[in-house]
Amino acid sequence: MSLISRETDRYIVVNLSGRMDVHLASDTENKLNELIQKHADKNVVLNLEDVEYMSSSGLRVFVSLMRNLKETNRQLKLSNLSVAVRKVFEVVELMDMFDIFESEEEAIAS
Repeated sequence: MSLISRETDRYIVVNLSGRMDVHLASDTENKLNELIQKHADKNVVLNLEDVEYMSSSGLRVFVSLMRNLKETNRQLKLSNLSVAVRKVFEVVELMDMFDIFESEEEAIAS
């Protein structure tokens, strides 16, 4: 799992790519937590356009990240869900739990 981040005025935008499986979820979670601690005043947009596969371990990372952000009154927004990732969210009925946008620009503008 590759993770590239950049900042805007109010957001850390993180582009994830590759596979989010049980072997990579913990490392990805650690990197994301480091980012939100480093940028304690920013909300987070995760761009998932290049995520090829997501297991339940990956979903757990997103739920955990969302809870950590909510504790400090910050938001997590997801954008550009690939077809495969969207299906996983739909199957486990998490679409309503997250703020999901078609594009990164829409997520930032909301």
